[in-house]
Order: sequence, then C-alpha cells, then structure tokens
Amino acid sequence: MRIATIAVALLAAAACSRTVKVQTDPSTGKADVDVGRAGAMEGWNGSLRPVGGSGISGMARGTSGHDMTMVTVNVTGARPGAQLPWHVHEGQCGDASPPIVGPASAYPMMTVGADGTATAQAHLNLDLNEAKSYIVNVHASPTNLGTIVSCGDYND
Repeated sequence: MRIATIAVALLAAAACSRTVKVQTDPSTGKADVDVGRAGAMEGWNGSLRPVGGSGISGMARGTSGHDMTMVTVNVTGARPGAQLPWHVHEGQCGDASPPIVGPASAYPMMTVGADGTATAQAHLNLDLNEAKSYIVNVHASPTNLGTIVSCGDYND
C-alpha cells in the first residue's frame, strides 16, 4: 500500500511539470505515449540509402510538436542539375505506394548542385506519431515519381 501511495504521489508531481499525450495508430494498434515537458519538441532523423544502384545517399533530420513538423533533407551522389522530388511517407522502405505525410506541395524540389549535393526543407502543419513508421523517399524526377532513388527510415 505504501508503495502505491508513493507511486501516485510521484505521478502527481510529474503531472505538474509534464504533459502526457497519447495517440494510437488504428492500423497497428501501437500507442504513442509522450511524457515530457510541456511544449517540448521531438527530434527525428534518418539515414538515406541508395536504391537501385543510384548512388544517392544522405540524411533527414527534423522536429515535430505543437501541430508542426519541420524536416531538412540533404543528399549526395546525385547527378548535377537534377531535380529530385522528396517526401516523408508513412510506412517502411520498399512498401508499395506508401501515403505521403501532409500535402505533396509542402515539399520543395531539391535541385542538385555541381558537386552532386542538394538540400531542401519542408514545414508541415501536423505532428508525427511515434506509433507509426515513417520514411523519407527521394524520387528519380518530377516526371518519374514511381522510381525511388534513395530511402531511409525516419526515427525519433
């Protein structure tokens, strides 16, 4: 009984300085339970790996919280001058047609420089849900979105 009383007191004290947010992914049944400082942002990142021998790799980093997600993607090994569309998707690398997170128009095109590198940043008006899996896909071109040239798991 004494332990239960202490546990309740600790939870009550934590509730004074922390927020608890619970989201459940209906497709997997996984729960995203965030216990953190009120107003704290979550960090996300992923390593992009070449797909289909493209040689394009890179990193994706960002933050999510307060109904807003910001993602920055950097790639290397691309053809100079290429235009590379990219998106955060629900799912895992290799999934057939995973849904894009947020509107496709929120993701600006990456234009590859003379050194084979490119960077782009997207701002989305939503939070990412830890109960879901996310990836960052880099597509071959604006007219060939079906070909993925780089993909990486986007983890918190």
